[in-house]
Amino acid sequence: MRNNETALGFNDKWFLLLGIPLLGFLTPIMYFGVRFHREPRYNWLAFAFSVAITAVFWFGNRWIIIKMRRKFPQLSQAPKRIAITALLMFAFVFAISNFNGFTPPLWSDIQLPYPDLNVVGMVNTLIIAGIYEVIWYQAQLRLSIQGQEDLRNESLHAQIRALKTQVDPHFLFNNLNTLSSVVHSDPDKAEHFIQQLSKLYRHMLEVQDTTLVTVKEELGLLDAYVYLLKTRFGDNLRVSIDVPEAYHDRRIIPFALQIVVENAMKHNVVSAARPLNVKIEVMQDKIVVTNNLQRKMHAVPSTGKGLENINSRVRLLREQEVESVVTADHYIVLLPIFPAT
Repeated sequence: MRNNETALGFNDKWFLLLGIPLLGFLTPIMYFGVRFHREPRYNWLAFAFSVAITAVFWFGNRWIIIKMRRKFPQLSQAPKRIAITALLMFAFVFAISNFNGFTPPLWSDIQLPYPDLNVVGMVNTLIIAGIYEVIWYQAQLRLSIQGQEDLRNESLHAQIRALKTQVDPHFLFNNLNTLSSVVHSDPDKAEHFIQQLSKLYRHMLEVQDTTLVTVKEELGLLDAYVYLLKTRFGDNLRVSIDVPEAYHDRRIIPFALQIVVENAMKHNVVSAARPLNVKIEVMQDKIVVTNNLQRKMHAVPSTGKGLENINSRVRLLREQEVESVVTADHYIVLLPIFPAT
């Protein structure tokens, strides 16, 4: 039964149980002119014969449809399948109509006051086959759409996983160097540093297959990241965060804030004389990251993958671009916030 359902595109149990009696009931009325109130009158014998011959036609043609669908399962084989199916159906109807032992064959001299069973069988067969074919094509269309959606989602996740690996690997080495510089001079600070570093990388592992995280989770990751940076740069780096709790359940690209802040650190001077100020706030349903612009005299080698990393993920999810604005004194990045799920 499950194999039949696959071939037909749906479970036709109720279609059979309701369709055969209904078509059997209507056939004498539609083709033979029988009525309940006049001659020729509708009687139980006419109904029983009509249902019986309808069941024979229906199950026989259904069997042919199933066999041909299994033999020619591909959509590209549809023209060939339909042609062969039609020939087999007409041959089957012809055989049943002329050799059933009740109605006269096509070549008989008997004149009937109603349409020949060959005509009735062919018309009903076209109706039945047409319904099965339409339902099957709808099922194939649904499967095709679902398959395309599954492939798109898998491709999206694969691209996001690839993009996540582009987070600057030098960050790990910089932090290991920082750790080595404080481990002897301040063991307590080193211990806290290790805890925050562990928290950061544990979070990276936890969300490596996640498309979006909550703003609250991302801010927690940013806290750990900023602590590591401030261990290296002290008060030379100033990060202020003003994101209302109303936005904490909304969602954002993982590591987006980290990448933007890292980008600011990489391309700007961070010193006691020229501290780097980074402000994170919400404007018009976007998280806005602003840093004062004080470019390094010697350009830092860059692959340009920082913001493009975020941009690529946003395009995959929303088909829009991450906005960035450069003024005389500031560099601004506007990160989209996604609805809470």
